[in-house]
Amino acid sequence: MTLDESKTENDVLDEYYGVSIITDSKLSSYLEGVMVDYVESRYGGGFEIRNPNAGDGCSC
Repeated sequence: MTLDESKTENDVLDEYYGVSIITDSKLSSYLEGVMVDYVESRYGGGFEIRNPNAGDGCSC
């Protein structure tokens, strides 16, 4: 995953709750149902991505 400064012709732009998300059109089907949330814990904060399409994950 990377952050880009501009949208290309292969990208799809969606907006959720006022936040714009740009993804590659080839990956859109993999992201169906994905939830991204910012969470804070006693160890710090960060983005948590929950993907119901993913198989088994690792604990790394």
